[in-house]
Order: sequence, then structure tokens, then C-alpha cells
Amino acid sequence: MVLVMKNSKLILKTAIIMLFIAPPLVLSHGDNEHEQKTNVKKELSKDNNLLKAYKEINENYNKNIKPIFKKKCFDCHGLITQSPWYYKIPGVKQMIDYDIKEAKKHLDMSEDFPFISHETPLKDLESLKEVSMEDDMPPFRYIIGNWDARLDKKEKQAIIKWTEESILKLK
Repeated sequence: MVLVMKNSKLILKTAIIMLFIAPPLVLSHGDNEHEQKTNVKKELSKDNNLLKAYKEINENYNKNIKPIFKKKCFDCHGLITQSPWYYKIPGVKQMIDYDIKEAKKHLDMSEDFPFISHETPLKDLESLKEVSMEDDMPPFRYIIGNWDARLDKKEKQAIIKWTEESILKLK
């Protein structure tokens, strides 16, 4: 029994080290530089076909995908509605704030589709498809504190279907 308790304490200490001391380079996207964000809304006024495609994609997004993203992705890529209980722990707040800042540099879902991003909407859709297929999101560090954050099979299929249909509309 004593051995089990010592092992449990060792596992807990290791988890704490992994969560709070490991540099962002190990558990996040690598702190890569980001290009300037694109302003798709300006381009929309020039092309009626593109405007129509974005409108159709956004309608489908709002109906079928946004509820999934709101539940699974908005903590980092959207407007935060609730911080986790451990947010107030010294050091954790700074780490979470940093992760959110980095997440929004890649893809900010605070507004509807097209998202605010440093890529084109087409590239955003391709990335979302790839990330969904390969279970690349959320990062491991986030999953540790949010076990239900992973996409289930039905959610993953819905996102992949939406991205594939949307990509076809933009090509």
C-alpha cells in the first residue's frame, strides 16, 4: 500500500512538471512566427460568387458546426465564456493566457465564417479538416484538464463533411 501511494505521488509530481514547467515548444505548436491576418471581408465586396459561397458555408457552419466548436474549441479559439477552476493557480493563468493568445493567432473563431486568420479561408478549411482527421487538437496539455475536449466520432464526421463540402464551394 505504501509503495502504491509513493508511485501515485510520483505520478502526480510528474504530471505537475509536465503541465507547468515544460516549455510551450514541447506541448504546443512551437511558437512559430505568424503572418499578418487576412481581411477576407474586404475581398467579399468584389466577387459576388465568392460572397454567395461564403454565405452558404457560414449558414451551414452556424447550423451544424458552430455548436460543436462552441463546446470543444471556443475556450481557446473563440470568446471565453468560463475559465477553468485551476485558472487562478499561480503560473497557470499566464500559461493559459499565452496558449489562448497563440491559438487566436492561428485561428480566431470569435466571428462566424470566414474566420479571422493568417491564412485564406480555403487554407483554414483544409487545416480544420486535417486537424479533425488526425486528432491534432486540442493539445495534450489542454486535454489533461479537460477530458471531454476531444471530438467524438459524430462531431469529427460532421466537421470533416462540412470542410469537404465548403472546400468544393471555394475551388
